Amino acid sequence: MTSSGALTVPIVLVALSPLAVAAGFALGVPWLLPVLAAAPAYAAMALLLSTGRRGAALAAMLVWALALGATMTGLCAFDPVRAERVVIHGPAYWEEMRPWLETGVGRESDPSRFLPQHALHAAAFIALSLLTASALSVLFGAVLMNYMAYYVAQVVRLSPAHPLLAGLLGWHPWSVVRIVSFVTLGVLLAEPLLARLMGRPRPAPSRVLLSLAVCGLLVDALMKGLLAPHWAAVLRGLR
Repeated sequence: MTSSGALTVPIVLVALSPLAVAAGFALGVPWLLPVLAAAPAYAAMALLLSTGRRGAALAAMLVWALALGATMTGLCAFDPVRAERVVIHGPAYWEEMRPWLETGVGRESDPSRFLPQHALHAAAFIALSLLTASALSVLFGAVLMNYMAYYVAQVVRLSPAHPLLAGLLGWHPWSVVRIVSFVTLGVLLAEPLLARLMGRPRPAPSRVLLSLAVCGLLVDALMKGLLAPHWAAVLRGLR
């Protein structure tokens, strides 16, 4: 494959990923939605990493995460009845987050409650990345993104005067930092096993990117502890 061809296919896959998400949403099969959401992105990442394009793989996955978040938020806001049926953990997450949104009190603003969950999610993501060349961690990430998008869609529906701003601020800044950190870890930790499976030399690890990703998880927790008690009031002010 030529150099331009090696980039064209992943770009097309990422560009088509919103259509795959919409197809999964329309089909209405809960387990199929994250599979369709993750498959094009994972294929693009694997193709780019197989040719040593780590930076392009990271950029592709970040674009995919942005597209997934925007697409799922829009779909859930447009058709909340279908979203309730198809988004894994979506309704349960909304029921957990609604009291925090109304009062500022809840797991979202309580480090003793959210830190263990963050640690569990990070450990699961890292383990799945190393053991499956990030195939299952990307799928896990799609599940997390989908139910976060379900929550954001509910915030949008409660803010008819400012739907776009509600959609942007509903993706809490600490959550965005966490998503970027997870995406970075997923790309970096996929490389060793992918290289072995493809019979290629193992690439030198990027200690800088790995350190930034780990620091991002710490910044996420710090930002959440500082901002979450007040962020609910910001969102309520959009109504």
